[in-house]
Amino acid sequence: MKKSFLIIGLGRFGINVARTLTRAGHSVLGVDSDGDIIQKFSFEIDNVMKLDATDSDVLDTLGISEFEAVIISIGEKYIQNSILATLLVKEKGAKHIIAKAGTKVQGKVLEKVGADTIVFPEKDMGQRIGKTLSSDTLIDYIELSPEVSIIELKVPLFMHGKNLIELNLRKKYSVTIISIKDKDGNVKTPPDVNYKFTEFDVLTLIGENEQFKKLHFIDF
Repeated sequence: MKKSFLIIGLGRFGINVARTLTRAGHSVLGVDSDGDIIQKFSFEIDNVMKLDATDSDVLDTLGISEFEAVIISIGEKYIQNSILATLLVKEKGAKHIIAKAGTKVQGKVLEKVGADTIVFPEKDMGQRIGKTLSSDTLIDYIELSPEVSIIELKVPLFMHGKNLIELNLRKKYSVTIISIKDKDGNVKTPPDVNYKFTEFDVLTLIGENEQFKKLHFIDF
């Protein structure tokens, strides 16, 4: 099912999340106060807008409560803006707020003003490396919330020689394959439902962590 997301701040973290959600077929509105950034990514993301996310009146025009989640990805050195933006979108009915923080103190403050999930890019990177090194198939993952992740992994044995129709992962497990990368580095987005997976393919998927565990895609 197509969902809509608001991403405030299109730095490295924000734009990577925006790209991944867009490739998964979801609707993304990306906003940033820097006009050059908006112009740079205007052809990659569904909708981008130059605006000040600390302006309450401006946020009123976005329909905050309609988004599945709001991702606050403002640079750590502008933590005061992150705090104010988090507070404002919370007041305006955001369903779920994911906020980026540079330190534990920043994270605690963001939680106090309404963030549901705190992301620590440097800490999370260390965890990602540890978890991917401990897995035979997992290459990378991004935790969007405690329940939902985007993962990249080598095709598991049970999928070899089968296609999406035969596997029916979306209906059985509510797991969506965003893209398939073959051994030559060619990326198929969206994937061809008749394509038969090989042992050399790499998949990018989005879904609930519990469903990934049932499929033995992750074990954490």
